[in-house]
Amino acid sequence: MGVGNLGKGSIGRIAERIVANELEWNEFLVRDLNLEGLAANVDLLAVKNAKIWQIQVKGSKYDTSFGEEGGWWYQYGYCKTEHIQHKEERMFNRVGSSFRADIVVLVCIKSLKDYHCIVLPADKAEEAAQINLDYAYRTKKADGSEKKPSVVWTAFYLPNAKSVGKREQMKKEQDLLEPFKDKWDFENYVPASTNISASIENLMTSGVSGAPLG
Repeated sequence: MGVGNLGKGSIGRIAERIVANELEWNEFLVRDLNLEGLAANVDLLAVKNAKIWQIQVKGSKYDTSFGEEGGWWYQYGYCKTEHIQHKEERMFNRVGSSFRADIVVLVCIKSLKDYHCIVLPADKAEEAAQINLDYAYRTKKADGSEKKPSVVWTAFYLPNAKSVGKREQMKKEQDLLEPFKDKWDFENYVPASTNISASIENLMTSGVSGAPLG
């Protein structure tokens, strides 16, 4: 899966702006950590009612070559050899840092007005990515060789060519993701961050009563 004529960086930035817009529409104040030069594991901070959530965004571009159903695909990021060989290796929050994602948003973009988001608690995103690694990378190729690291991606369709066992794993992953499509009310079920430094917390919450600052 690729990103068409747009580079990975462009898709990532567009996806982050989409997520920031959705958050602000849902009355969060948003700060871009990439602009602050602080990003590690996290792209955005979102605050509401004086509580902060750390958010990582993963973007992809709708792929017309896979048809209407398969065109909407979502990426968890790029795996490494250690992800394939060791199940304890995490796809998210793998960099040692005080910034650790509470929420992971998977964004697929068809146009600036036509996109879909999966808004996952970080633990659910990790669970889904590990299921994906099990069926997509931790199995052998037809010739018995090991699979090489690449993008870890998913879509909401089940190819007929896959084995029954692989299809069952794909269905399990899809069932896990489905309830989180465009689910922006995460403040009701995901605990706010507790590991934000005092300086960042003061910066984000100063003058905030729940609505974004104008």
